[in-house]
Amino acid sequence: MAYVRQPKGRDGYQGVYVKPDGREATRMFARKRDAQQWADEQERQVKRGEWLDPRSGSVTVAEYGQDWLAGKLDVKKSTRDAYERLLRCQVVPTFGKLPLSAVTHEGVVRWVANLHASGLSASRIRLAHLVLKQVLDLAVFSRRIPSNPADKVRLPSLPSKAERDRESRFLSLEQVQSVASHCKGADVLPLHVMAWCGLRSGEVAGLRVCDFDQLRRELRVRRTVVDEGGVLRVETPKTRSSVRTVPVPSWLVPMLAEQLAGKGEADPLLTAPQGGLWRANNWRRRVMDPAIRKAGVAQQKKGDMVSPHDLRHTCASLHIQAGTPVKVLSEMLGHTSVAFTMDRYGHLYPGDTHRWVDALGAAAEAARLALTEQAPNELPNEPGRLKAVGGSAGL
Repeated sequence: MAYVRQPKGRDGYQGVYVKPDGREATRMFARKRDAQQWADEQERQVKRGEWLDPRSGSVTVAEYGQDWLAGKLDVKKSTRDAYERLLRCQVVPTFGKLPLSAVTHEGVVRWVANLHASGLSASRIRLAHLVLKQVLDLAVFSRRIPSNPADKVRLPSLPSKAERDRESRFLSLEQVQSVASHCKGADVLPLHVMAWCGLRSGEVAGLRVCDFDQLRRELRVRRTVVDEGGVLRVETPKTRSSVRTVPVPSWLVPMLAEQLAGKGEADPLLTAPQGGLWRANNWRRRVMDPAIRKAGVAQQKKGDMVSPHDLRHTCASLHIQAGTPVKVLSEMLGHTSVAFTMDRYGHLYPGDTHRWVDALGAAAEAARLALTEQAPNELPNEPGRLKAVGGSAGL
């Protein structure tokens, strides 16, 4: 029961209520009415199951962020490292020393605005906000704070399809072949695997001899290599759908088969010039950038650059031009859904709707003409059939 008492030797009134653990909690007020209102409200929260221990929200965001990070047991190390960097570089500088209970919605809004003003990309801001929101979600679930102040915060929009198109490059068949002609020996193989099979650069590095099936003309994507500051780490692919089997063009099979000589099943399929794991960044500087420039495709400078990942985009573009069904393309690229593939590459189907409508229209016209040609042969029989029916009726 909530009540008010006046401690001896002290000015003011003490509001008293019983916490869920059965112990009393108190707070001093100058006026008796304020003390009673406070005690009554705390008692109502206890009865409704909404009461929170004020001390629970006193832990700082930096401390609680580490607890949240430690609980991320179902993510890859690379993802956990990305979360840790966002926490350390974006969240902690602003909120780290604040108690959980001191974080406000207005404070989160200002933080997002400041990140945007600093020039941080929209995707990075969204990821930083996601980390803060998940830390505070855990605090709400653990009953340390009543609600999440990071909810319903307006975030900067991601680049539009048009903007993404300006950032991505799609090479033509002739451009791919021209670039390939400026690559020497085995150095051309990573380009072919990315441009014709659609693998990510990390997936290329993760290929093993056992992943190449010459008879079936297939590459099995089972692992990826992550490069973090020059340190290579082998992981499972990006998503479950990234684990896949990709067909290889017949002309590329003998070129890949040449790489098997003297290797064991677990050895890398493609290697660096002196052996060891193939490194995309080194290959780009040593092989791809010079070849792109020699082919006149791009200057490989800011604003005019083709990246290794653009070769994967090129693969999608060339398949679309060749009429590959979107479902097949989605599976080949390892996308999570056909919808994702269409969202990313749907704009590369210029006039595609008209092409299919025209094809259906041609079929409809052919059926109409066939019926027209057949009709004159059937018309003379009609009167006779009708007369026969009429005669039968007369009998």
